[in-house]
Amino acid sequence: MNIFDIVIVILLAYSLFRGISKGFVIEISGMIALFLGIMGAFKFSSFVGTYLTHYVSWSPKIIQAVSFILLFIGIVYAISLLAKMLTKALKIVALGGLNRLLGGVFGVLKWCIILSALTLVFKEINSLMTLVSPFILEVSIAYPILEQLGAFLFDWVMQFETLQEKQIVVSY
Repeated sequence: MNIFDIVIVILLAYSLFRGISKGFVIEISGMIALFLGIMGAFKFSSFVGTYLTHYVSWSPKIIQAVSFILLFIGIVYAISLLAKMLTKALKIVALGGLNRLLGGVFGVLKWCIILSALTLVFKEINSLMTLVSPFILEVSIAYPILEQLGAFLFDWVMQFETLQEKQIVVSY
């Protein structure tokens, strides 16, 4: 076990602790809120912008930015409130322990995915300019696992994109 492995273990231990303390519902709702907040803000900010023009006389770019920010914050806040209510309901029906256990598992899985993506980026940068000696990476326990996971996830995402492109071409 080398310094790379120790850093990975510390990050995964932190993600486990954070997942357990937040619980599954809060952990997953955070990701969903971020995704839906961005999607909703992009999709509906023009409607909010049109509504805002009746009340303020700002430039269109400022109105667009403000409407995007307001929508994003509103969506994230609404999902956060729903998640907190669901977490309280789970505690009432004695499923709080399961929520925390699944939160820990989800937290570790989420960080494994993040670290595997960062490992792929690091691998490319390290091949251009050596930041870490190849020997350290060869004797690492975590690096090859994260590298394989990153390659698998990258291939999986690329297959999904290729499938979408084929569906778009077929539909026209």
